[in-house]
Amino acid sequence: MNKDIVAQIVGVAVSVPNKQFDLMDMDIDEYTLKRTMKLTGIHKIRQAPPDMSAADYCIDAAKVLFRELSVEASSIDGIVMLTPHPNYIYPGDSGLIQTALGIPTKCIAMDINHSCTGVIYGIFVASLLVESGQCQKVLVCCGDTATKHMNPRDRALKMVAGDGGSALLVTGGGKLPMKYSFVHDGSGLKYLYTPAGGERMPIKPGVTDIESTDAEGNVRSLQDEYMNGLEVMRFVLDEIPQQLEEALQKRAWSKEDVDTYVFHQANEFMIKSLVRSMQLDIKKVIINVDGYGNIGGASVLLAMCLERKNRNSWGKTVIGSFGTGMSGAVMTADFSNTHFCNVSEC
Repeated sequence: MNKDIVAQIVGVAVSVPNKQFDLMDMDIDEYTLKRTMKLTGIHKIRQAPPDMSAADYCIDAAKVLFRELSVEASSIDGIVMLTPHPNYIYPGDSGLIQTALGIPTKCIAMDINHSCTGVIYGIFVASLLVESGQCQKVLVCCGDTATKHMNPRDRALKMVAGDGGSALLVTGGGKLPMKYSFVHDGSGLKYLYTPAGGERMPIKPGVTDIESTDAEGNVRSLQDEYMNGLEVMRFVLDEIPQQLEEALQKRAWSKEDVDTYVFHQANEFMIKSLVRSMQLDIKKVIINVDGYGNIGGASVLLAMCLERKNRNSWGKTVIGSFGTGMSGAVMTADFSNTHFCNVSEC
């Protein structure tokens, strides 16, 4: 590790589907729709068409990022891609991104199967590559098209999830080292996952595709994504406050020192519940979920890009993500010199 190199995030870009889907058009009774929308703060989402993947949105975001930063693809020597839904079982999407953008073949390219906490893991890994001296410019891509993997009659997920992708660039030259805190409880896997489709439970027609209805009226099969919202909420409220305290201690910041907090945009209710439990100033917290939905690991970056012109200071920023795993991560960073691009739609 080269102690003279400090990693920094120089630019962030996000791409989302160009069409909004109005939740009132769902085949669910109007009372449930309105009650849920009031709770989550989500009335419309972005839903990817069948021919668009998470990698496609990440590629579009990267093109915007390179253009606005005047960065040549030939200067990139590292790619970290994070998504739970790649184009193929293997290899991962990093090679597709490399080829699409014209990034040199002499490049580290890796894929990490992470969803909601993916962007923080990606920044962490990219920072290690840069600070080790192995790479100079690392492109971190994080995206998801989760709506394709949910049953259309699963109101627990379908009414909050959206699609999209992001790209950010990590280089040396930073002044303030980023600090992190991670937690991962693999025993909570069953609370937010897709049961069938992997080695443990291969897809079997007539078995894994049979739909059932739970007590709340959610319809799904074993091939559809599943979420136990109460258990996810319990994990978040138990773990994220501890990770926040740890990350702040590593950076020697108090809660009051922080200019901006950005948490995973799961839904408005969860973010506000988390803010109350940690006794944070709500004016310092970004909430930008309506019109897009929860787009997975890229949700914090989308919220920041949407808010880029409304913040007086990004100097002391805390990002917190949580979800599948069950996993959680919190990081501190100085974004005062970071360029946030306009959100792209495609």
